[in-house]
Amino acid sequence: MRHKRLTVFAAAGAVIAATALGASSATALAMPQSGTFVADMAEPDGNTMALGIAVEGEMVTAYATDGTSDEAVFMGTQSNGTMTLNSPYQDQLTASFDGSNVNGTITMNEPNAQPHNFSASLVSAPAGIYTAAAGDSRTTWVVKPNQTMVGMMMPNSKRDREVIDQINAEQQEFKDKVRQMRLERQMQPAPQMTYGTWQTTMNGTTMTAVPVTGGMTL
Repeated sequence: MRHKRLTVFAAAGAVIAATALGASSATALAMPQSGTFVADMAEPDGNTMALGIAVEGEMVTAYATDGTSDEAVFMGTQSNGTMTLNSPYQDQLTASFDGSNVNGTITMNEPNAQPHNFSASLVSAPAGIYTAAAGDSRTTWVVKPNQTMVGMMMPNSKRDREVIDQINAEQQEFKDKVRQMRLERQMQPAPQMTYGTWQTTMNGTTMTAVPVTGGMTL
């Protein structure tokens, strides 16, 4: 995993202790109404990420960190024991609950990223995810059942969140404009094309259609 940056998120009492295993939404069971899960997630480079997931009804917040140079915050919802969560930096966590553990993968938004598998177990308080903020800084920890804790401090967390919110607002404005353009398109049914010769008449001109292949821009 990478990012030395992340956003402010206020997640209390949640954590997950996980070992490598994949998730299957086909076997997902309903999540507890409230629960915290904790795990150590092995990385391909040999490092270990502490992973925490907090569930409160349909709302889910997850936090992963190696405690030295990287962290990721994921927020979203779960439904019937399955979840797909995104970080502000477009990393993704996909998982499902099998009745005992939350199993899934984390895929970072970076070139050639490989999914990291995890299997997180339900834990009891005071194990969980803890966070504190001072000015623009945020510190977040995963506290494990053995009372060890791993965390990171983000000096510019508040400023990062504001920048990301601005980007998201601009993207939404762009989506709104594109949606309006889509509604205003002047379309009509395709003209008749001759099977075999693939010829058709467009705007008074005889044209020959070509097969569409992968990678072709339409």
